[in-house]
Amino acid sequence: MAETWRILIQEGEGTEPREFTSGVRQLDLTPSELTLWLSDQETRSFAISNATIDLENHRIELRARSLPLILEYIYRRRSIRKYTNEPVNDETIDLLLKAAMAAPSANDVRPWAFIVVREPERRRALAKIKQWAFMCADAPVVFAVLGNPNFSDHWIEDCSAAAENLLLAAAGLGLGGVWVAIYPRTEYEKKVRTLLNIPPNWHVLCLLAVGHPAEHKPPRTRYEANKVYYETFGA
Repeated sequence: MAETWRILIQEGEGTEPREFTSGVRQLDLTPSELTLWLSDQETRSFAISNATIDLENHRIELRARSLPLILEYIYRRRSIRKYTNEPVNDETIDLLLKAAMAAPSANDVRPWAFIVVREPERRRALAKIKQWAFMCADAPVVFAVLGNPNFSDHWIEDCSAAAENLLLAAAGLGLGGVWVAIYPRTEYEKKVRTLLNIPPNWHVLCLLAVGHPAEHKPPRTRYEANKVYYETFGA
């Protein structure tokens, strides 16, 4: 290892990295992003759960106790609102929809439907529905997630599971996405329904803007032990 190498640990978005320059350090990360500055031009980043750092002996060890792949993808799912100009191809869109429709559904009713929006003018119109939908204009594809209460009383739960499946699949495929809430705000639903020609018996749960990320957010969980109880509330 060159003497110019440094180790910095950033334990959350927006936090200042901590630099380790000497001695043996045993770090327990749950999880964090380990960034290695190998030179002024080159970096390496890892989502890990444990690392041993020994700069005095010029050694870095990433422990084998790394995250299982499924947990890495779950932690990697972040709300990405900036995208490159690269399109999302048909094959990838099919994979995302297959992942969405692998979600659980009460009584296997599957009360969902999806509208794939790629036409630029229509995406720009969706972006104007509310201030928090602006990213729809730049995302190469936007999915409208619909649910039908005539099919199931659990359409909200079922469609929410499908939407999260799609976002997790996007993270696993190297894409970024964000959930734009629509339901239960009737004024937003009305606008989407008009733009996408949606019948009145279908609700619009959300829009999912998806694309190739133009911003980086490290994997993370927001686990809070004080919100976990065992057997009964408060125990």
